[in-house]
Amino acid sequence: MVLGGSAWWRRQEAAAIAALKLREALPAAVDSGGVAGLATASAAITLAVCKRPPAGIHPDTYFLAVSGCFFIGVAQLGAAVWASIRRRRRRHAAGMKKLLVYASLCPLAAAVGLSVASLLW
Repeated sequence: MVLGGSAWWRRQEAAAIAALKLREALPAAVDSGGVAGLATASAAITLAVCKRPPAGIHPDTYFLAVSGCFFIGVAQLGAAVWASIRRRRRRHAAGMKKLLVYASLCPLAAAVGLSVASLLW
């Protein structure tokens, strides 16, 4: 059995390198809108599980809005990690990070608005 030349070892080494790159990228993802995406997704999960739809909103519309907020939050978290992993074209990645931060505020506001509406009615 050859330890250094097996295909299994090369796959394991490539997976370890990818995990290290992701670990380095996570602190930068926090700065680039990842926190807002995580907050949006967690607020949507809380609304879907713990709160009933408000009286003035149809339940299907409510759950459609909550699921949309969840999926947008998860997509923003993934995009923040993607933008922080990118090492080439730093200027373009910096512009993308600003765009992600500004784009993450609207779904977060929608999730907060739905939670306030469910608390008031």
